[in-house]
Amino acid sequence: MKYWINAGFLALDQLVPIAQAAESLGFAGVTLPDHLFFPEDFSSKYPYSADGGINWPADAPWPDSWVAIAAMTQATTTLEFSTGIYVAPLREVFNLAKSIGTVAGLAGGRLSCGFGAGWLEEEFTLVGLDFATRGSRLDEMLQVLPLLFSGEFVEFHGEHIDFPRLRMLPAAPKVPLLIGGNTRPALRRAARADGWIATFTDVDDVGRMLAELRGFRAAGELADVPLTVQVVGSPKVARDSDSLAALGVQSVVVPAVALCAEWSTAGVVAGLEKFAERWMR
Repeated sequence: MKYWINAGFLALDQLVPIAQAAESLGFAGVTLPDHLFFPEDFSSKYPYSADGGINWPADAPWPDSWVAIAAMTQATTTLEFSTGIYVAPLREVFNLAKSIGTVAGLAGGRLSCGFGAGWLEEEFTLVGLDFATRGSRLDEMLQVLPLLFSGEFVEFHGEHIDFPRLRMLPAAPKVPLLIGGNTRPALRRAARADGWIATFTDVDDVGRMLAELRGFRAAGELADVPLTVQVVGSPKVARDSDSLAALGVQSVVVPAVALCAEWSTAGVVAGLEKFAERWMR
């Protein structure tokens, strides 16, 4: 099993040294979560907590994923990077493709993208986007981004995205697109993408969702195409790593801040060291 850390809620000046520490300890990669902002008042329910409330500090930083990843790629050599999860339909596709293409070039093959449809309706409303159509917009983006990454002249004519022949550089032809989420629409979307990112509930539930996803994949004649499967959970998920590996899960992501008693750089690194010694040796 490969282990990644999620660097969410770390201060900006912690990202590079903690990425370097993670690399030296044998972690496979780093992911970053994403939101543009949080309104002071909102009624949307967070789908991964029992009461629908958010479970992170109100003053937690949410840096731009691509800028932060670009900085970390330049301070590491083997560590992989991804987003977990990036709210792609909250963005305009050309600017997103340009950012990803640039970071992919800097990362030298160490970048993937974890995308989701989003849950915070107010975030979409305040930037003038229809929350109800976010899924269909994301579906089109998943078709368009590989075209733009190709470096060739391409065109696309869809319901939400429509453009004549054009070319975008730098090219980024080897950036896997993974879909996060435990819902049936997310599983259907992941079945057409390069991989799936699950939020851990329990082993049986992951197995059930994987079976459903593979059924969708077989129906689309993609059963024999390799699929990346990643599970995100608390550090306790490491206890189930063998069972998850037997299901076909290749990597587990744990929050860096959940590994330590206090969030200083030294404290986080000490937490990484303790986790690596327990689960990665």
